[in-house]
Amino acid sequence: MTIATSGIHHLGLTVTDLERSRRFYQELFGWQEVGADTTRGYAFLTDGKNMITLWQQSGTAYDKTRAGLHHFALSIDSVEAMDRAERLLREKGVRIHYDRVVPLAEGASESEIYFYDPDGIRVELFCAAGGAGLTAPVAGAPSCVLAD
Repeated sequence: MTIATSGIHHLGLTVTDLERSRRFYQELFGWQEVGADTTRGYAFLTDGKNMITLWQQSGTAYDKTRAGLHHFALSIDSVEAMDRAERLLREKGVRIHYDRVVPLAEGASESEIYFYDPDGIRVELFCAAGGAGLTAPVAGAPSCVLAD
């Protein structure tokens, strides 16, 4: 027997500064707050389909050497939207992993861009197109390996 699921309801992220993280996600994605309690240190943000919860519970930034979140990915609908996203990330001075849009893997038609939130949490934007002809950053593995 297995448990049938129908999608991810929300993704909870531990952050060091709730207000800074809330501002980052709202300004970057235009997400609306649907609940918050600054006394308890949380905020719920959504675009109407996806939701993240931010929890101010850490004194240190993300550490990739510890078990937990590797990255999370959000879908975008077009190559044009990916281009706009890359420009916006650059305008806002957001650190982009690989410093460019990359294919999902060698020879893949899908494209992705990885970047970091204020606590170093890795975020991916994924598009089902736009990867053809791009150079893969990691040989023989998906780009989400996030080789440093």
